[in-house]
Amino acid sequence: MKINNLNQFKDKKVAILGFGLEGKSSLSFLEKIGVLDITILDKNDIENKKENIKYITGDSYLENLSTFDIIIKAPGISPYQNNLLGLSNKITTQTEIFTSLYSGKIIGITGTKGKSTLSTITYLALKNAGYKVKLVGNIGAPVLDEIDIINGEKYDYIVYEMSSYMLEGLKPKLYIGLVNNIYDCHLEWHNGMKNYTYSKLNILKNSKHKIANIEIKDLIKDIDGVEYFGEGTNYLYKEKQFYIDGASILKDQGFLINGEHNRLNIVGILAILKQIKKDKFCSLWILSRLVNGLKQALENFKGLPHRLEEIGFYNNILFIDDGIATTPESTIAAINTYEQKIGTLFLGGYDYGFDFKNLVEIIIKNKIENIVLFPDSGEKIFGDVSQYEYDNEFKLNIKGLDINFIKTRSMESAVKFAYKNTKPGMICLLSNASASYGLWSGFIEKGTQFQKYIKQYGNKTI
Repeated sequence: MKINNLNQFKDKKVAILGFGLEGKSSLSFLEKIGVLDITILDKNDIENKKENIKYITGDSYLENLSTFDIIIKAPGISPYQNNLLGLSNKITTQTEIFTSLYSGKIIGITGTKGKSTLSTITYLALKNAGYKVKLVGNIGAPVLDEIDIINGEKYDYIVYEMSSYMLEGLKPKLYIGLVNNIYDCHLEWHNGMKNYTYSKLNILKNSKHKIANIEIKDLIKDIDGVEYFGEGTNYLYKEKQFYIDGASILKDQGFLINGEHNRLNIVGILAILKQIKKDKFCSLWILSRLVNGLKQALENFKGLPHRLEEIGFYNNILFIDDGIATTPESTIAAINTYEQKIGTLFLGGYDYGFDFKNLVEIIIKNKIENIVLFPDSGEKIFGDVSQYEYDNEFKLNIKGLDINFIKTRSMESAVKFAYKNTKPGMICLLSNASASYGLWSGFIEKGTQFQKYIKQYGNKTI
């Protein structure tokens, strides 16, 4: 539904659909603006209930939704469930409420992978350049907790990391909207790749400045005025230098984050900074100030947890936690960062039906000799390996490369396998190319387990 002002909530029957972190934030927001008729809807039972709030929990929590005037939906709940179909005129989200009512400049950033890193560095660059800036969205606390729109709190810029869940059915009016990449992901939630792609591209449709990776240009044929970054554009990276409009603007020297994909992230940020410069009277001094802010950020930013995070050398093996890598493309990017230095690779997880053919080719090319396979997708990455027992090592020749495998459901067993088989000086990389759900609650739990057992069974050597 379209939100125009806070008075829309006055004297309305409002439901909060999903009572996790964002649902609790929505309740606080509604109480602050004086909404009296509030119902919490959640499949799970809720503790510490408030007397003045109604609750519907259990299997019937999605029944009778049409009786509410406004439904504030949590981002994790798909609108494609049968009970929610036909209710778009009643359903809103925190992202819609905030972007509709906040009158300042919002820089929205999305992409299947890299959006958290890109958003964080953009925030740091603007902060270092002296602007009053706030980082919100998918990366942190709910936006209505972070910014007081009720009393008109303002910033020079809001950097808003937006997931596909947040963008589904929404065309936010933004100062800048950027799409970094689009790969197969969350297809069950979005009811297919077509809807997933549309949700990502929604970030561009009402933005003043539209920015996108040149690699997805074919997906953006119907959107005018898009500024592209990457190879063959005005914003690119080559020979250890970053370029804007053919001029070297920044040298790749002394930066702490690794990977060619992160260099492309930086190019995207330069496109953002150029748009800001355009709106500041095209001042070269402003651009210099912004680029210096970016340089300072890159010289101090080590990366986010579970994103090519170097845990350290244990038993002379470098362990790297790339638990966020939940698609084949992101694992390929990780392998390309370290190439033939990788001795052991952890793969597999929830099976979304990805095509792993290109990933296998990269593994062969870089001669990765030891591989852990987690179910369910681990059973199919290298063909059918169902005949092999769990937690027993086995060897296969894959296109001329002898690989030592283990299938396991245990991160502890996986780490023991890595210590046993990884040669000194080589890398053990956790980068699963599959979703984390099933064995773990998410990539954070997976990465935390990985780090726990590394330290439990090894001795730090550097």
